[in-house]
Amino acid sequence: RDYVGIVRRTDRLELALDRLNLIQNEVEGYVAEGHITPSIIELQNMVQTAVLVVKSAISRHESRGLHYTLDYPEPLESEAHDTVLTHNP
Repeated sequence: RDYVGIVRRTDRLELALDRLNLIQNEVEGYVAEGHITPSIIELQNMVQTAVLVVKSAISRHESRGLHYTLDYPEPLESEAHDTVLTHNP
């Protein structure tokens, strides 16, 4: 499915994050069982990158530049700021 793209909706981004969390848990299970291969490590990195992209998209409450969100169609009046994600264990 195409949940994350140039045109976005928050509900679809949240669905993508749910699916990515399932995949992430499955990959972590392989790692916990000792199935550590270059392919598994690469998959782990790809899933983590995808999670960060989706979380960043969810946190952006405006349409600006290349990305358009149907939930927030207008750019904010203020100057654009970088999206910064922090680790919250």
